Amino acid sequence: MEELLNIAKKAFPPVSGSEKVEGIQDEVEILWDKWGIPHIYANSVDDAYFAQGYIHASHRLWQLEFFKRVTSGSISEIVGETTIDMDKHYRIIGLHRIAKKSVENLRKDPNNETLQGLNSYVEGINAGIEKATQNPPIEFTILNIKLQEWSLEDSLRIMSFIEWGLGGWSYTLELLREQLIMDLGLEMADKLIPLYSGAKVEKPLGSNGWAVSPHKSESGAVLLANDPHLPLTLPAIWILMHLSCPGLNTIGSSFPGVPSVVLGHNENIAWGATTVTSDNVDLFKLKINPENENQYKYNGKWIDFEVIDEPIRIQDNVEPIDFKVKLSKFGPVVEYIELQTNVHKINLPEKYALHWTSYDVNLEDTIEGFRTINSASNWREFREALSKMTITPQNFIYGDIEGNIGHQHGGKLPLRKYGDGATVTPGTDEKFNWSGLVPFEKMFSIYNPEHGFVYTANYNEDKAPNDVLIAQDRAKPYRQKRIKNLLQSKEIFSIQDFKNYQLDYFTEEAPEFLPTMLKYIKAKAHTEVHKELISLLENWDYFLTKNSVAGTIYKIWCQETLKAILVPLIGKELFEIHLTSNPFELDRLFKLYDEKVDELEQTLFTAFEKTIDFLTEKFSSDFTKWKWGNLHKVVLTHPFSQANEEAKMLNIGPFKIGGDGNTLNSGYYDPINNYEVIAGPSYRQIHDLSDWDKSIGVIPGGQLGLPFHKHYNDLMKLWVKGKYVPLLFTREEISKNLEGTFKLIPN
Repeated sequence: MEELLNIAKKAFPPVSGSEKVEGIQDEVEILWDKWGIPHIYANSVDDAYFAQGYIHASHRLWQLEFFKRVTSGSISEIVGETTIDMDKHYRIIGLHRIAKKSVENLRKDPNNETLQGLNSYVEGINAGIEKATQNPPIEFTILNIKLQEWSLEDSLRIMSFIEWGLGGWSYTLELLREQLIMDLGLEMADKLIPLYSGAKVEKPLGSNGWAVSPHKSESGAVLLANDPHLPLTLPAIWILMHLSCPGLNTIGSSFPGVPSVVLGHNENIAWGATTVTSDNVDLFKLKINPENENQYKYNGKWIDFEVIDEPIRIQDNVEPIDFKVKLSKFGPVVEYIELQTNVHKINLPEKYALHWTSYDVNLEDTIEGFRTINSASNWREFREALSKMTITPQNFIYGDIEGNIGHQHGGKLPLRKYGDGATVTPGTDEKFNWSGLVPFEKMFSIYNPEHGFVYTANYNEDKAPNDVLIAQDRAKPYRQKRIKNLLQSKEIFSIQDFKNYQLDYFTEEAPEFLPTMLKYIKAKAHTEVHKELISLLENWDYFLTKNSVAGTIYKIWCQETLKAILVPLIGKELFEIHLTSNPFELDRLFKLYDEKVDELEQTLFTAFEKTIDFLTEKFSSDFTKWKWGNLHKVVLTHPFSQANEEAKMLNIGPFKIGGDGNTLNSGYYDPINNYEVIAGPSYRQIHDLSDWDKSIGVIPGGQLGLPFHKHYNDLMKLWVKGKYVPLLFTREEISKNLEGTFKLIPN
């Protein structure tokens, strides 16, 4: 243990002093504040990006290595056979092919500013890696991994990885529908999940964002809030950072592996983002030549797949395993579905090709888009930056110091010639393929609405604005309904109000279903325990706090009800695979019993009794112990702890928290894995545009990915308690809260 601690401490980067490095033109000064946020002062954008890369490497090197291996399909090389399916899946999706094409595009023009900025950033990472070779983070020592040079392709693959994470989910619903149609027939499948009108799904990749105009703000300036909900990883997905140089002065969250600030503010504007819940991935059912599995039918002819060799190295194996990816005119032939961080083999008799908007665009345009957002000074420049975006569509929420607010979709949607993307599309003819991508001018846009606020929580109130179909399927509407109600509840708002809203645990879902569920079981409730628990549920205020007992009963009861109805129809395996996205709606499932009310009553009552049994076994018969937080906990899990019991000391938590995927303060959980929280607010930010030093934010965990460092876990308790740290912007305020000053000096 002591030896491990010594190795870990040697990897801690200094916050004071200086370092001579190759790759910068002028001296760069980094002011570290006491929360571990670096404020980078450089004389050029390229030097600022170099310093950003250097810090990402010195603070998050293991995270960079992990991202690099996931995106290239080479995790098995360091951990063994358990991740082969994950590697195969990512080789098929082909983030590395997208990145390679992007690098080739960038290098056609050596004077391209995006290329120059990326090169500077990559040089910064490599300077950080070179420094770390002397004392690498403990993960490299334990796994005996040699530090490797970072490349331009590595950064672009990570950008592609972000895009896939935001939008790659939609094809799983196509496969679910396909499976249900095959197993149960069209009519029954449509009763379980709508085939033609869209389902409401619960995704961990939710988010909230809103802004109010100056006339609705206590300070008389725009107020803006945003909290993207993403997997709660260790280290955190984001690292907070401030870049300041001529032409650029921006602070907020950055993503290790990619330059720029992704969400935050500069001197003139603030912005946040939430996922649109769009459908930019379609599956095409191929017809394979029965006499030659390497051919498929296209436009009336058998044509050859393009076959790519993708050998996969496995730890301790001398020879790599042989793996081949087949590419069709529509895209690669997929073998897996990916939900959260799990991949599952597709068990269907047909072959399906995956078409993703990212195959049809230039990835480097998104890097350019974020680069130009960072220096945008008004709505026109902001929209111009968003018009470059090729990502899965995002709701960008905007505010500026002139008092303007806006909501703009940025990213790419397909123009379909056939179908709506909700079900699998035929893949035998070019007439079924997409005709192109939706032009930016047709994307959803609002600027300075009369009611004085803009808001988004992933639910598309209009599925097809400007006659452009965003998606048939939508996120569940409960968070969006809640924030709209809150923004309509007052005339004037303060930063404290926005904090309260980000930390709000009211569930709009429960009042929709709970009274109906109770109505069906009341006649069957004969014991005192039943009556007492029903009374508790009837008097619940619908706040799903960590101390709520009624909330626990309701959530488990919903779970047991879904299980009771669906498992006999679709089987346990399919039910559990799709449970975390939960595209099944209780009100729709209740309609299966329209002619059998007695059966519905019995089903709900049995599920209610199973809920009591579950909680009694889990805790005790004393239902005061059935608090939501006793079950619903968050642990930031270090990957090593899943393989080694002693490595659990590297984890952060557990912490009891409230919420679920439908509360503003999200606590998205995995019901299969003991209701453990797997996603939530990955970054909270609130900006009062009257004074940039009033901006606040927080990430779960800490700024450093280096175990035992004080900034490894110092922000986690603040995050759990709903507290924030200042995102200081002026040098004067930063200097009052200094931890150290570090300089990078040209060698």
